[in-house]
Amino acid sequence: MKLDQGLAVSPAAGLAAPGELFPGVPDERIILLFGLPRSGTTWLAKLFDSHPDVLYRHEPDSIRRGRHLPEWPGETFSPAELASARAYVGELLGIRTLKSAGSLPMFGKNFRGPMALALRLRLAQALHALGVVRSMRKVSRAIAIPDLIGRAASGRLHIVLKSVTSPHRLGLLAGALPGCRTILILRHPCGQVASMLRGARAGLFEEKLELDLPWLLRSPAARRHGLAAAGFARLEPAEQLAWRWVILAEPAAAGLERLPDARLVRHGDLAARPETEVRALFAFAGLDWTAQSDAFLRRSTRGAGPQRYYGVVRDSTQEVDKWRRELDGPTQRRIWAVVRNSSLAKLWPDGLDG
Repeated sequence: MKLDQGLAVSPAAGLAAPGELFPGVPDERIILLFGLPRSGTTWLAKLFDSHPDVLYRHEPDSIRRGRHLPEWPGETFSPAELASARAYVGELLGIRTLKSAGSLPMFGKNFRGPMALALRLRLAQALHALGVVRSMRKVSRAIAIPDLIGRAASGRLHIVLKSVTSPHRLGLLAGALPGCRTILILRHPCGQVASMLRGARAGLFEEKLELDLPWLLRSPAARRHGLAAAGFARLEPAEQLAWRWVILAEPAAAGLERLPDARLVRHGDLAARPETEVRALFAFAGLDWTAQSDAFLRRSTRGAGPQRYYGVVRDSTQEVDKWRRELDGPTQRRIWAVVRNSSLAKLWPDGLDG
């Protein structure tokens, strides 16, 4: 789905490349990938990472939260806000600790030779192993992993930054990088909620699954929908998570609509037609289709046997409408009752039937 409307931000022309870390990389070769947790962002981001010309940053905004930025950005931004957001993106690109720069699997790169790849892989594996020891976890997460980029790489280098922490800031962050490519993944709310509930039941989240209610209720979306603390507290967990989906997804989609170089993709379409959808997104980002990406796509969508909650190898045919098998009918209807009055309900015109 192509969203092509005027960019409603003040111009940010003349600003340096983010953080001046990659001065040879124009904004047009920066790809921002947003979504809510449990929406397929990690799998799609790893597919981008499989391209030999891509440098990948995995959720660096979960490490540096950018609390100096507007809590809930509006529709238009001042030059000062854009400059601050641009500097923040530069900070994020400079984060090279384990979570941001050491996610697995790692792939061969045109800008990094085999020995450099082996060095980075061994360091990342060692830090992952060290992090298993609770007393050493903080140390393992603080050590930087070098990018080891060759000097002649800037002419082809693309940078992908993936976020599930800042979807509500999509418009501000992308608007601060005129010309960047922006992608938003949205999963059917029943699918996203079902996956969140499954992770919570299995104790897979490092922190207890709690909603930051005061923060959510301060959002324009909460005010627009008349959401109040007392009523929210009486809701079932699935309904609360559905409201969280609405509050975060609505500003993300609205921000995307105001960008000239943006795509919205539904998780279900990625699962049903992975090669078609991913090839289209690569073309949108200015990337060719390579044998390495093709091999990873096939391997990651034809997984058999038990699948890890945070893994990127799955049987994609089993991911389509998986929520129908996980949620009972009443829970599905309660979730959709929350979402059906949202502007985003139109993405699933058949509601619970489509």
